[in-house]
Amino acid sequence: MSIGFHYPTQSASTAQWLPAKPPHLPARHNTDYPEQLTGETAGGTLYVQDKGPQRETFELTFERLTLNDRDAALAFFNAVKKSFSAFEYQDAAGLLHTVRWTNAFDFQETVPGRFSGVILLRKE
Repeated sequence: MSIGFHYPTQSASTAQWLPAKPPHLPARHNTDYPEQLTGETAGGTLYVQDKGPQRETFELTFERLTLNDRDAALAFFNAVKKSFSAFEYQDAAGLLHTVRWTNAFDFQETVPGRFSGVILLRKE
């Protein structure tokens, strides 16, 4: 199954991007507790303060997209205004995740007429 990006939702899209090529594998899906303060006493006791919720992220690497596909990705990036608006990401298994785009749009021309870049998504 192919992936897709739908704003604001798949059922009521006003903007969407359905990449012609899937992301390069491995497509990373990380889970972490990034906001924990830790300290250790002289005796070796570890103290941890949990300051935030669990966070899931997706890292999608696209390689050698056509100019049209790169432009469609840029149009979607402009529609959601980077992380300003949440949208739905449909993964390769067909599951929908509400996410925000968290990195800059940086697709570089790696061979003539083909563009590569990474998209970082943070699950809501």
